[in-house]
Amino acid sequence: MARERRSRKELIMAKMEALDEKITGYANKIAELTNQKEELQNELEIILDAEKKAEAEAQEKEMLKLIKAQKITVEELKQLLENR
Repeated sequence: MARERRSRKELIMAKMEALDEKITGYANKIAELTNQKEELQNELEIILDAEKKAEAEAQEKEMLKLIKAQKITVEELKQLLENR
């Protein structure tokens, strides 16, 4: 059996097609990784918002604890804040 020899042009075209397939594969992988990154970014934003809320709640509880310990009424607190 005689082996068919491909021309230089055919070899170059085959190599270009192989590279195009690789490029397409990498483009798909980049799109997939970009989606994963966006999902993680969204999760991070949710966590950061939850942390801010938890910190605000902790500060409010601490403030209430101090107000109760000092036996300050709401009216007294209003006056204190107005006189600042």
